[in-house]
Amino acid sequence: MKRKGIVGVVGVMFVGLVLGVVLTAKANLMGRLKAAPESKTATTSTVSTPSKNFITIPSFADIAEEVLPAVVSIEAKGKQVINLPTMDPFEFFFGRPAPRVRETRSLGSGFIFKRDGDTYYVMTNNHVIRGMDKITVKLSDGSIYEGAEVVGGDSATDIAVLKFKSKNELPLVKLGDSDKLRVGDWVMAVGSPFGFSSTVTVGVISAKHRELGGIPEAPTIQDFLQTDAAINPGNSGGPLVNVKGEVVGVNTAIVSPTGSYSGIGFAVPINIARKVSDQLIKEGKVSRGYLGIIMQNVDENLAKVLGLKKPEGVIITEVVKGSPADKAGLQEGDVIVEVDGRKIKNALTLRTIIQSKMPGEKVRIKILRKGKSKIVTVKLGSLDSRTAFMRGGNTLVDEEVGIVATYKDGKVVVEKVKPDSPAGRIGQIRPGDIILKINDMPIKNLDDLEKALQMAKKKGSVLMVLKDPGGMKKWIGFNL
Repeated sequence: MKRKGIVGVVGVMFVGLVLGVVLTAKANLMGRLKAAPESKTATTSTVSTPSKNFITIPSFADIAEEVLPAVVSIEAKGKQVINLPTMDPFEFFFGRPAPRVRETRSLGSGFIFKRDGDTYYVMTNNHVIRGMDKITVKLSDGSIYEGAEVVGGDSATDIAVLKFKSKNELPLVKLGDSDKLRVGDWVMAVGSPFGFSSTVTVGVISAKHRELGGIPEAPTIQDFLQTDAAINPGNSGGPLVNVKGEVVGVNTAIVSPTGSYSGIGFAVPINIARKVSDQLIKEGKVSRGYLGIIMQNVDENLAKVLGLKKPEGVIITEVVKGSPADKAGLQEGDVIVEVDGRKIKNALTLRTIIQSKMPGEKVRIKILRKGKSKIVTVKLGSLDSRTAFMRGGNTLVDEEVGIVATYKDGKVVVEKVKPDSPAGRIGQIRPGDIILKINDMPIKNLDDLEKALQMAKKKGSVLMVLKDPGGMKKWIGFNL
């Protein structure tokens, strides 16, 4: 997945699965160029249908002309410290991996969407600018603005906001309503694939509410628009535009066996991106809804026993005491099948819906309890305060990271790992592992763990030092 595919061009190309998801920032790559055969341009503006009605095709040239001036190319540079162990015997036995520094470079896209005086705000993908300290924004007219600042980034949705100043009046894009999109609607992807700025491609909305599953580089909130408009490395952060010239999505990822366009691309809906960007500008962080349950997916066996036609939904395995779910009357064993009228396929769907809402919002949750359907209204809490609800005795539950830890015998030990979480998707953290350090912070008790995880969430990544039950140390790294 190249983040705009999994291969973020954060200077490093993360080679994903064959037929994997790729984040679509561009690393320093240039594919082989092949001359395309010339073709005659169609001169007709209508196409006939079997019913003899005529559909007027919109002028994509007019749309491009309107949007391109507000679309930017982004070049980001930084230094990455690698704290992973080598095969050096000293490092292996004493657990002192020598820091290594390497230069990183990322090429992506973005668009100017807001102005405050002479300050302009650019929306892009978080993976384009994460960890970078020198960011340059280039407009389609050749204007260059060096030293753009990061207002904030959100790894959960892969949305980030930059700002720069200009004495000149610059164009802004218009933001649309992604909820009004229908499968089959025309859209245009705009950006800088492989560094070729001001490139436009056209396609349709292929599907809505797509999930990419448990891929380590993928955002944890997944409610993507799928499109066949060509998206490639370097398109990350660029706009997906409807026929009215409105931005309806932020191009983010592709699924490809080669790392380049193969007909399937994904964009963050603008309704989600706009909510995130507004919070980043106003608060510098993103507040998310919190339900307060531990859950598991309903598989085929559970579906049969529960009398469900399909293995869909999630079953509540535990309700956090004092949480919004507890106050609303949700119970262990309830099966959540819908939220606000949207079907719940799995835990990822539920998490995406809940965390895409603001604290204080009310949601209508349809559950099955002992075979009977029931609607429960829940006023969501804040995910930022979840630890206050989830600390109990000698246990700490962190839903966002996906770890349940206990304190016993003077050590912090992993009790459970949620399979669909950032910690669970890497497949290397096991129950019984002792947590020694997180991002160089020693972990001696649950207070240390809570503080370290909060700091890791702000940073967007975790470097964890563990000791397995056999006494062997291991270093685990993953993004949040």
